[in-house]
Amino acid sequence: MGVTAAAAAMTLAACTSGDGGGLGDEPEETAAGGGETAAPTEEADACAALDGETVTMVVPYNPGGGFDTFVRTLEPHLEEQLEGVQVNVENRPGGGGLVGANSVFQSSPDDLTIGLINYPGAVFAEITEQEGATFDNSEWTVLGRLAALPPLVYTGADTGLTDFESILSAEEPVTFGIGGVGSDAYYVAVVLSEVFGFPNEIIGGYPGSSEADAALIVGEVDASINSGAVAVQTVENSGANPVVAVSTEPLAELPDVPLITDFDSDQPDVLSALASMSDLERIVVGPPGMDEGVTECLAGAIYAAATETSYGEEMEAAGSPADPLPREETVQLLEEVTGSLDALRELLQS
Repeated sequence: MGVTAAAAAMTLAACTSGDGGGLGDEPEETAAGGGETAAPTEEADACAALDGETVTMVVPYNPGGGFDTFVRTLEPHLEEQLEGVQVNVENRPGGGGLVGANSVFQSSPDDLTIGLINYPGAVFAEITEQEGATFDNSEWTVLGRLAALPPLVYTGADTGLTDFESILSAEEPVTFGIGGVGSDAYYVAVVLSEVFGFPNEIIGGYPGSSEADAALIVGEVDASINSGAVAVQTVENSGANPVVAVSTEPLAELPDVPLITDFDSDQPDVLSALASMSDLERIVVGPPGMDEGVTECLAGAIYAAATETSYGEEMEAAGSPADPLPREETVQLLEEVTGSLDALRELLQS
């Protein structure tokens, strides 16, 4: 990356730097993997049995990042919901999130170790048989979603690629600047280019997403992919064109941007899987085989804490709005993804 792009990266980095009810209000839910529905008394008994225990919440990335902020901001709210239970946050970075995810998956189901994982990244790692991925994404004990930060594809202001249709009809290769081969953005670019068949070149040598965005701003590449508030701010601050969202629902900040599933293709299952995965970007999970009553207790407490007005305001102020889902709805989304993964696996493994 040239000096101009590096300066733009510094500038970009500077630019991007209702109360929920209590546990008794949580509806009865069906366990992930087809378990029995927990009765309210079972959940209450399990919560009472946790008095004096410690719950460890794993963040699979370094302190100070987006995942870390979500969990550390949630910690005091979760302790309020789980009266008498201590919540400890532990950072276990490494392997692009794989080290922390593995540690949660391999924990004893009785250890009360849970974590916030990057679900799309975990799926990509598993289906591409990435070295170091020792978990099975169909076996997690699912506790709920804290946020959905679906990827947004955007193009440079001066590229002439003002919408997704112009990318689909491009005669010259569309260059994507990506912060690392193997990242979520990399796989999004791969899937879109393979499914829709437009000429492309994926440049994955940038140190991170901010450097890739800087390259877009100065015209080194045509397109970039990022998620959440960072993507929206890049569009707003640089004049980039938001062309397509990788999601099942319109983006709240950019509701007029079309979704990838709005476009015809001969592989709709692949696009559906990719969009649904993105809506599960930050989910809380535990190891396989957790006690159902404990699972329902923790899931209810997490959702109650994440829907508190104060938590939402704190995350909004941090630039990472929360968008929690209860356990049952999170499981439903996961089931939609699982039903389409074979097509996505075949595409990526080829």
